[in-house]
Amino acid sequence: METRHSLSVIVPVYNEVELVRPSTAVIDDFCRTHFADYEVLIIESGSTDGTGSVCDDVARERPRVRVIHEGARNGFGSAVRLGYRAATKDLVLLTTFDLPFPLDATLVALPHLASCDYVVSRRASDPRQWPRRVQSWVYNRLVRAALGLRVRHVNSGFKLFPRHLVADMPIESNGWFVDAEVLFRLQRQGLTYAEIPVELVDRSRGRSSIGRLAFVKVLGELVRFAYRLRRSERT
Repeated sequence: METRHSLSVIVPVYNEVELVRPSTAVIDDFCRTHFADYEVLIIESGSTDGTGSVCDDVARERPRVRVIHEGARNGFGSAVRLGYRAATKDLVLLTTFDLPFPLDATLVALPHLASCDYVVSRRASDPRQWPRRVQSWVYNRLVRAALGLRVRHVNSGFKLFPRHLVADMPIESNGWFVDAEVLFRLQRQGLTYAEIPVELVDRSRGRSSIGRLAFVKVLGELVRFAYRLRRSERT
């Protein structure tokens, strides 16, 4: 089954050499089956393990795959911002090479775009260890309190946006706070969304590049963003 929509799949990557080839194959094959017009846009951020050269090899083998080398590890948000600006198709989907959600969720989300502006997800289940679940619970509560976000799971991976909503968005975050910032900016415009349940697939291969201080850093980004927001509202 093919859809009338075109799709840009944006894949930020840093030091995931063993996942690049198999995961690109999964993404490319899924898109080829369901989308007549699509691109897989890999944002490679200065990897040191050979990921960059493997990405280039894969792009030569698969004509719908394109690689942008950011040149340095500037943060997940930086790669997301670059991907949104470089995308060329009607819709944009962000994922990573550990494939944290089933790509079939895209097919579930597409019909909702007839009645809303974009689609986000909530975790249907959560196989992560309890410290990660507690961190997510705390972070979601803080983000909702500080920014008034209404979504249940701010960092739930699956989100499907029309490209025009995010291509020129003035995203400030260079880190993992980018999810919350994008959702905040869309909500502030009064746009409507659907929230669908999506299974979280826990990483089984490769090694996460999220450091132990990631939670502290994202809280710092939240505080700074909320502070700037309050100051701008007072002026």
